[in-house]
Amino acid sequence: MTDLSRALERLAAANDAADALDSACKVFEDLVAVLRRHQEDEVSAFPAFVLAGCAAANGRDWTGGAWTPLPEATKQEAADDLVKGATVAEIAVVIADASRAIATRLSACASSAPDEAVRVCCERAAAEAATIRALMGGASPP
Repeated sequence: MTDLSRALERLAAANDAADALDSACKVFEDLVAVLRRHQEDEVSAFPAFVLAGCAAANGRDWTGGAWTPLPEATKQEAADDLVKGATVAEIAVVIADASRAIATRLSACASSAPDEAVRVCCERAAAEAATIRALMGGASPP
């Protein structure tokens, strides 16, 4: 099981909006690392990977992760663990699936958020996740 799959399981099991935001932060951090590492693997995917990386960083910031960046070594380990030996198309599928999970969970949490600030964070992070999925072409397995 990869760090990403553990983070996605934690996101799915989140008890409330705050826990979901915290879990989504970890997923966004993993996505930033993977997108950065593989943005130059295929020329045709470069623009989508760079823009998706920006959306993942924005999503991370909306979840509260802007003040807790991962050490560079941790980012590299996450990227290696997630996509070792994967093609760009396979990476896009993983990223699209993860971003769909984030968008779905945070959208659901927004409706039951304890206050306006948490609701807005959930909605904005979910929107960034939806942007990532769209940039990956709503990827489905090749």
